[in-house]
Amino acid sequence: MPDYIRGTGSSIINNSSRTARVYQKDNYFGRHVCVGREGGTISDLRSYQLNDTTHSLRNNDTPCGAS
Repeated sequence: MPDYIRGTGSSIINNSSRTARVYQKDNYFGRHVCVGREGGTISDLRSYQLNDTTHSLRNNDTPCGAS
């Protein structure tokens, strides 16, 4: 995740064809949330206790909710 948005995000829009998992800590650790592909959104990260605390992002082909 770029430094200019690390720890400052309050919402997410995923315009990728892949799912996006946003993590609370560097290197994909800590609490995380999955955002669906192609327009998936989370308008308020406070409900996931991740507001202004996200530090890493991983895009992949695993659907949200799958292990």
